[in-house]
Amino acid sequence: MSHSTTNKNKIMATTPITNSFTVFGIDISRYQGNEINFLNRQVDKLTFIICKATEGITYTDSSFKTNWPAIQAKGYVRGAYHFYHCKDDPAKQVANYLGVMGKFSGTDFPPIVDFEETSIDSGVNKASIQTNLLSFLTQLEQKTGRKPLIYTDNNTANAYLTDPAFASYNLWIADYNKTVTVPTVWKSKTWTFWQQTQNYKLNGQLNDYDVFNGDTNVFANFIKSS
Repeated sequence: MSHSTTNKNKIMATTPITNSFTVFGIDISRYQGNEINFLNRQVDKLTFIICKATEGITYTDSSFKTNWPAIQAKGYVRGAYHFYHCKDDPAKQVANYLGVMGKFSGTDFPPIVDFEETSIDSGVNKASIQTNLLSFLTQLEQKTGRKPLIYTDNNTANAYLTDPAFASYNLWIADYNKTVTVPTVWKSKTWTFWQQTQNYKLNGQLNDYDVFNGDTNVFANFIKSS
């Protein structure tokens, strides 16, 4: 997501999005300001909008309180993500995220965990990264009854998400090449969401552009079953 300091091996897209995907959306945070006020599903044709909720053990995105209800009110399917920090206690991060989120509606995305290069905090014990992240994911699922979705990029995933247990979680992959590559752990499962670019312009505002791997019926089943 373009709402942290990592570069994620980005390739900038400067041409309009043209592909065959019929279910697509954007993800937003305070960096998009009050963009939600200007979005109109009848015009932009977005199916879903995902917003940043929390980060680490104390941070809440300053636009979340506005974005979260507005996304639903405007008729989009909504999701909210937590930016994971390896230096922070998994249980406390769960508490921060769920304390801000409250209860998930059956029409919302499942919990979303953003794990990328800047999640690997300086000085963190790298041997504990996967165990702690799996603990975080397990606790989220236990407390919400819904299986989290993992957002990551290939470099980070291939370096740090090597435990086969991660393959049980749906993948949201950031890959700004023309064709998508999935991390090794997900090779036999493929991707669920693909972030294709961070330069998708709506009303003059640049956004991350995300597509779903399926049609509207498959998407509806994903929301219902995840």
